[in-house]
Order: sequence, then C-alpha cells, then structure tokens
Amino acid sequence: MSIRTRLLLLVFAVWLPALAGFALLARSTYLNETETATRHLRDLARSISLVVDSELDKRASIALTLGAARSLKEGEMERFYQHAKRATDGTGNTVLVVDATRQVMNTRRPYGSELPTRGWLPDPPLISGAPVVTDLLTSKVTGQPVITVLAPEPGIETQRYNIGIAFGPEVIQQVLDAQQLPPSAVASVLDGRFRTVARSKDPQRWLGSIAAPATVAAASRGLLDQQFESSSREGEPTIAVIARSARYGWTVAVGLPRTALDKPAIRVTLQAFAAAGILAVIGLVLALYFARQIGGPVLALNDAALELARDRVPAPLHTGLFEADRVGAALHEAGVRSARATEVLESRVAEAVRQTQEAQTRLLDGQKHEAIGRLTGGLAHDLNNFLQTMSTGLQVLDRLVHEEPGRRVIEASTRALDKAATLVRQMLAFGRTQPLKPQPIDLHDFVLRCEDLMGRAVGGKVRLTAEIEPGLPPLMADPTQFELALLNLVFNARDAMPDGGTVMIRGRLAGATQASALPPGRYLAVDVVDTGGGMDAEVLQRVFEPYFTTKAVGVGSGLGLPQVRAFAVQSGGIATISSERGVGTTVSLLLPVSSDPVAAGGAAASAPAEFRPLRVLFVEDDLLVSSVVVPALRAAGHAVRHCHTGDAAARALQDGGLFDVVFSDVVMPGTMSGLDLAAWCRANVPELAVIVATGYTTQHIDAGIKVLSKPYSIETLLKELQYAVRVKRA
Repeated sequence: MSIRTRLLLLVFAVWLPALAGFALLARSTYLNETETATRHLRDLARSISLVVDSELDKRASIALTLGAARSLKEGEMERFYQHAKRATDGTGNTVLVVDATRQVMNTRRPYGSELPTRGWLPDPPLISGAPVVTDLLTSKVTGQPVITVLAPEPGIETQRYNIGIAFGPEVIQQVLDAQQLPPSAVASVLDGRFRTVARSKDPQRWLGSIAAPATVAAASRGLLDQQFESSSREGEPTIAVIARSARYGWTVAVGLPRTALDKPAIRVTLQAFAAAGILAVIGLVLALYFARQIGGPVLALNDAALELARDRVPAPLHTGLFEADRVGAALHEAGVRSARATEVLESRVAEAVRQTQEAQTRLLDGQKHEAIGRLTGGLAHDLNNFLQTMSTGLQVLDRLVHEEPGRRVIEASTRALDKAATLVRQMLAFGRTQPLKPQPIDLHDFVLRCEDLMGRAVGGKVRLTAEIEPGLPPLMADPTQFELALLNLVFNARDAMPDGGTVMIRGRLAGATQASALPPGRYLAVDVVDTGGGMDAEVLQRVFEPYFTTKAVGVGSGLGLPQVRAFAVQSGGIATISSERGVGTTVSLLLPVSSDPVAAGGAAASAPAEFRPLRVLFVEDDLLVSSVVVPALRAAGHAVRHCHTGDAAARALQDGGLFDVVFSDVVMPGTMSGLDLAAWCRANVPELAVIVATGYTTQHIDAGIKVLSKPYSIETLLKELQYAVRVKRA
C-alpha cells in the first residue's frame, strides 16, 4: 500500500469521526428543539388553562355574590331580577335562577315571561357545593351556543335555587386569541365532553365538534403535560400536549406540526454535511500534497533498504526530511556493521547447531532409556513370578532331601537363584517400576552400618575409606535403593582396580554450581572415588546406557550404573560421572536434603513367638507360583483357600468365609488389584490381617500394609503370616 493511499485513508479515518460528530450534533439539535418545543407547548397549555379557569372563576364569583343578595333570600324575585340585570348589563353575561324543575328567572327575558324547563342543565337538580361549569350547549331561550356557570345559594343548607351565569363561547375565544402562540401552533379549549369551545385556527368551523381521536385518547388516559403524537383537524401530523382544569374539568390542547420541528433539524443537518464535505476536500488536497512531499524520501529509503538487502552499504541520504535522513544514516551504519555481524552470527549459529544436536542426543538417550526401562520392568515382573516358583520349589526340596549329592545340587541352584533375584532387583531399580519409599537418612550412620557389607564387597586388595563432612543434614532417599546404588558403585570401583587401590566415599553439601541443573533447594553430594585406570571419552558417554558394559561376558550385566542413575533421578536428584585415564573415576550422587529429622530406630521383631495353624486366603493369578506356594503352606499345617483374582477373594469374604489372614499378589486381572483388595478388607473386614507380595508395581503402597518382595522364602512367608495375625489380634 503506497503512502498516498495511506494518507488518503488517514484523511478518511479523521473525516468519518467528524462526519459522525456532525450527525450526532444534528441529532442532538433535533432532540433539543423537540424538547424545547414540547416544554414551550406544555407551559403554553398550562397558561391557557389558568386563564380560562380565571374567566370561569369570575363568573362563579358573580354567581355566588348574586346568590347572597337579600332580595333572593327574602323571595322578592322581581327586585332580585332588577338587581341582577343592572349587575350584568354590558358584560355579555346572562343571569338565571333555577329550582329543581325549571328556570325561575332569566335576564334575557322580561321578568314574568314564560321560561323553558331546566332539562338542559346538569344533574343533580340543585348543587350545594363548589360551582360547576356546564358543557357547551344550545340555549333554549336564544338558540345559540352557551356555557353556564352554576353556583349554590351561599350559607343555605337546603338549596332552593341555583344561580347561573350564562355566556357565549366567544368569551373563551377572546381569551384564547389574546394568547401569544407560535406561528404554526394550534390551541383548542375543550369542555368536559371534549367538544371544541374555542380554537386558535378556524374556530367557527370546528365549534362544538369533538377533538381529534388521539387528543381524546390522551386526555382519557390522563396523559397530562406529556408529549404525544396526534394530528390536527386539518389532517397534519403534530406533537401535542394537554392540560386540564383541576376545578372545572375542561381541557386545553396545544399542538405543533411536525414540519415546524423538522425544519431546524434539516437546516442543521445540511450545514453539518456541508462542513463535513469542506473538511473532506481540504483533507484530500493536503493528503495529496504531503504524499508528494513524503513519497520522494520514502522511495530513497526503499532504495537504501534494497542495497542493504543485497549486502551492500547504502550511501547516506540528504532528502531534506529529517526523519528520512536519520533512517538513511541508520541504514548506512547498519550496512557498515553487517559484515562484522555476519561473522558473529555464523559462529552463534554453529554453537546453536551444536547445542541442538546435544539436546537431541540427550532426548533420544532419554527415550531409549525409558523404552528399555519399561521393557525391563515388564520382564522383571514375569521373571519374579518364575523365580518365586523355583525358590519355593527349592525350599520344599531342601526340607525333603537330606543326603548328598542332592544337597549340593539344591545349594548350587539356590545360589544361582539368589544371583538371579539380585539381577532382577537391579532391573527393577533401573526400570523405575517400583515406587520408592524415601525417608530421612543420616549419611554417617548409614555408611557405618554398610561398612562391613561394602568391606567384604571390595575384597582384600582394595582399601575402603570414607570422608564425610561433620554436621551434614539428613538426605531424603529410599534406604534399600540407596544401599544398592552404593554397592553397585563400590563393585564397579573394585572391578576397575584388579591390582588393588583405594575406594573413597565422600559426603558433602553440593554447591550451587554443581546443583544448577536441579530445582532450587539443598542437596547432598555423595561421591564414590576410585584410583583405577579411568575411562576414555567414548566409554564415558555410554556408561549410563542400560546393558552397556566393558567387563567380560558373565562378569558384568550392564545394569549397575543405570540403576544408580535411575535411583538418583527418581529420588529428585541426579547422577554424574567424571574420569581421567590413569587417574581414576568419580561418580557423584546429588540427593535432596530432608526437611525432617531422622526417625529413631526401633527393633521390630517380625518373627512370631509361637506357631499356630492359620486359615489363609491365598490370592494369586500365576499358576506356577500358586502350584508351589499352596502345597508349601498346607505342608506347614495351614488351611489354604486359593482364589485367582481379587474380585473372587472379595466374594469369598462376602459369602461368610472365615479366615485369619489374606495373602495376595499385587498385580492381578479383574477390577481389584492386591492393594484394592487390602483397602476393601480394611473397610469391610477390619479384624482380618493382610499381606501383599510383589515383584513389580507402579502403585503407591500405604505404609500400614505389609509387603513381601518376590522372590521370598517360605520361612519368611510363614513368619510374616504368624506375625501379621498376632499383631492384628493384639
């Protein structure tokens, strides 16, 4: 889009709000004119109503004054006639005296003349309250339109006569003509039946006619002092306002033709659009002028930018437009710096590519570890079931076979089975398929307790030392997995020094730089340092890969360091390694510091004090495991019922089965796992002891549930069954 087009759009963007403003001004002017006209009409209607009331009040006062005359009270009607005629001569008013049935006196006729009945006068026959005004009627005496103001005799409780002052509608017409109405306004005075008594336009034509329907409807609804839409008797649309006499019930209507209101609005609208048109023309002319003034420098800037895009240095601009010259100078400076920036950019791109490749390598490595971990966890679960079957079978054979060479075969098989169980535990630890049970660990005490075990692990050629900083806070980790990780590191250090050396276990607070890759917090660094031959860079990059090993076949499984790394990450920390050829290797575990103190140790003897036969509900879906565990339990004197699923076990309990203890696997088919069954028993059979066994689970296990890790020994199982029942009954 060109600058000229943009400037034109800018003009229109400014002009359109101005046009809208003029339109709003015209609208506001029209509304103000309408409001002003309505207010003026309302005031005018009230004023006319007051003047008409004043005229009627005058005649009511005359009637009341005459009604108090002594001659009327004394019944001297002829003398009263003369008095009334003198009082009203030259005023255009006629005095009447009426009783309940007829006219008694009328100053329009000579005294004593025959007069018509009073059937044209309003009910009731005689009034005794405030004066009233009749509607516009035709006089039976004169045959002309007449209006009568009737008043009672003042001071008399029982009325004999009413005194009336009759006059023609021309009196009200004169009052209306004396009002200063707007040139196009029309005012009408209406009686109680909404008949026209006086009108400012063509009064004789409309005298006695009923007002316009809209006016009658508005007066009937009581829309006093309110604007309403109507039409004049000539059929012209108007806005009208009515006012009503509070004393006599007459109505004054004032209307103004719509055309009289529209003329100012049309005039203001035309003026507004004319002003808007002038502004638009001026804006367009200025836009075209400035577009020509700005277009040249902008084109020069465009050429300079193209030069810069071609990796050339654009020349400085001197267009006379300050901003364009400044931009041109900036483009020139940018061109000068471009060459230098190119070198920096290339080096940064190379660094970014390198970092991206490293991140991709780490991502692929993590995905590979995760995939192998899942596969390993699944295999470990199945292997544990097989190992449990073989372990139970060997234990049964161990009780039955007491002679050589069968004993040697059983012992060799048991040792091989123990090694296989250790390997499976490493696989589970690497695969992170078991939820850890972290707790505060005092590093000093932990190393002391493991010293004997680790000392035997390193052998006689290797010297084992420790260097733990005093006053270290406890770390938070699973003790069993932490011990396994340290043993794996000690074994690796021992194997790296076949001719002997030193293994040092160091403990210290990790520095901020060392823990920069971890979430904010405090961490302990546990280092295992050896003085072996070290590793080269290629081996160092792969040491945490599962099943990668540099040891001979049958010596290493390739799961030691992966287990260490998996344990550290699952514990909320990290494992790192550094090595140098000819110097040695250091593996560092960064583990989070515990906010809780170390719990006081207590001896929990789980062995039962005595043997007693138990009723055991055994829940296991693996036929190999159940085929050896059930006979072993029965051989030990226990009554065993076997269920293949947790749902079946729950039904057995619901059906009233009596048992002392439930022994269940964790992972099973159906809707209930072993942990679900334990929770169900706790809620429904709280007196029943529950033990679960697992070699693989990702579910969280409550601290109150006893867990046996597969493969377990029959002796351990028998002891735990007795102990669980005894504790439950205590």
